[in-house]
Amino acid sequence: MRIGFIGAGKVGCTLGKYLKTNGRTVSGYFSRNSVHAREAAEFTDTLYYERINDLIDESDAVIITVSDNAIPLIYESLDKNRLRGKVIAHTSGAMSSSVFTDSENYGFYSYSIHPVYAVNDRFTSYENFQNAFITIEGSAGRLDEVTEYFRSLGNTVANITSDNKVRYHAAAVFASNLVCGLVGTAADMLISCGFKPEDAEKALKGLFLDNAKGISERGPVAQLTGPVERNDTETVRKHLASLTPEEKKLYISASLSAVKLAEKKHPDRDYEELRKILENHS
Repeated sequence: MRIGFIGAGKVGCTLGKYLKTNGRTVSGYFSRNSVHAREAAEFTDTLYYERINDLIDESDAVIITVSDNAIPLIYESLDKNRLRGKVIAHTSGAMSSSVFTDSENYGFYSYSIHPVYAVNDRFTSYENFQNAFITIEGSAGRLDEVTEYFRSLGNTVANITSDNKVRYHAAAVFASNLVCGLVGTAADMLISCGFKPEDAEKALKGLFLDNAKGISERGPVAQLTGPVERNDTETVRKHLASLTPEEKKLYISASLSAVKLAEKKHPDRDYEELRKILENHS
């Protein structure tokens, strides 16, 4: 299967390089930013296409790797007749394949292919992409084929229904983007305690890395520690008293989630008083 990419940003470069590194055929790139497309083609040792129709004609599957709001615009600009018999996909986590309207009328197969993976660099993120958990949703006709294509690369792959896409993506955001927000807040709190910014980041680095490693190896229930897990109501009260209103909202929401984990870890403990303390401060 020859894969062509529309879009040459972080996801397009990463996925293209990953496929090429694993011996798959990538036709090349088209982008409205010709500089990015040329860079991506050079990086992946593929072709740069000046015309989008040429990329479609020379590809068996076209993957659109642009921002979510640009996907419908890109799709509407395509010559649908050129897609007949081919696969078209996008890599949005929240958007389903339904954005590819009239796919059945034109005789092509549409999918959303989303890696649960933090793609943060155009030219290095491919190195650990085998760790990405990939979800695929779309046309029944070639779903098994597309799923097996990515599974054969060594990735864990799961199929998902279109009505669950948004909630699924929100779950990924909780585990990735929002963690950045929590760590950022923790760093700001240390700075307010007199830490230099670089020292605040250093102080949190080992804690974060060890905790992330523990979660990945043991799961969030087994890894949970701290005052919530210990049912230490006095420490939680002191924490709440020290926080700003904005910090307190984050602390309460995260702690109530942690209470649920603590109850699974210690079913013999009564966390009701701790839960009430948190809820009464919300």
